[in-house]
Amino acid sequence: MFHLSSRRYTGAKTKLLNNIDLVILKHFDYTKHKGLSFFDVFAGTGVVSEFFTKKPEFRHFIINDFLYANYVIYQGFFSQKSFSYKKLQAYCKEYQSLNPKQIKENYYSKHFGDKFFSHNDSKLIGEIRENLDLLLGKKHINQKEFTLLLASLLYSADRVANTVGHYDAYRKNIILQDRFKFTLIEPLKSKAEIEIFREDSNALAKRLREEQRNIDIAFIDPPYNSRQYSRFYHLLENLSQNKKPKLYGVALKPEPENLSRYCKIEAKEAFRDLIENLSKIAKILVVTYNNTYGANARSNARLNDKEIKNILESIGKTSLYEFKFKAFSSGKTDFKNHKERIFICQTLIK
Repeated sequence: MFHLSSRRYTGAKTKLLNNIDLVILKHFDYTKHKGLSFFDVFAGTGVVSEFFTKKPEFRHFIINDFLYANYVIYQGFFSQKSFSYKKLQAYCKEYQSLNPKQIKENYYSKHFGDKFFSHNDSKLIGEIRENLDLLLGKKHINQKEFTLLLASLLYSADRVANTVGHYDAYRKNIILQDRFKFTLIEPLKSKAEIEIFREDSNALAKRLREEQRNIDIAFIDPPYNSRQYSRFYHLLENLSQNKKPKLYGVALKPEPENLSRYCKIEAKEAFRDLIENLSKIAKILVVTYNNTYGANARSNARLNDKEIKNILESIGKTSLYEFKFKAFSSGKTDFKNHKERIFICQTLIK
């Protein structure tokens, strides 16, 4: 079975979790509290929220990301709605027994076969994706079972994709083997209240402020550079929605959508707006950001340490911590002395 952290994802915080925890504990000893709330503003893989769901002190989570694939994955892993595991196992067995030679060509095999996947693997992926919509439409599975199976398909496809960890390009001049195997994810069990959103983070923070929410810790891990996540993971976005859009270019991307301001020149103003709204509802703000300056135009960080610290210090006492961290690279950029920064800000909220 796939775990939440099984996925390849740019900027994943899996190896930084203990450091994040240590930094928080230096400023806020959550072990002395009960019923705490945690807002994962740019949840990405979701591993930070998963880490804190295992802490009994935290009883309420708000998990957000504006990618469709991530939203499906959160629903599959985090939602505590009922499902039949026996039914899921039966569909898993059925999908594993599919013979690609008996499957007709489909949208995914025509576009991604012998590129991002072997031709047979792409036929299987397309067949399963169509079947999931059919099962949900006929009410043979409920919404939780649908997202569990779809998240399993996303993980299974990503595991065998012919990429270096993202879908900005596929590797060429290699013979692709048939490697796809449908494997279920292992959903998380939690007694906490978990709210899942697919919204623009700034808009959601503003709405939560208007609702006068009370949040103990807000974890903020925004995109760092000009590389748009919706473009990096366009194939998984496509597979999640199954709208079969027209594709363009060598990387077979659809028309742009879900573009983040944090990847553009207005990143500083977007960050300032986010922090101002969060400062009214959250006691502790934790911001992770890296120092990819001078690497190349696309990889350069949009915000520098001084800008981040000035914005945070305008709303509360702020400290900065640094940790060595291996930066993501597609193989064309050599990052030296790369570090991940963790800023922690104690707002004026009591």
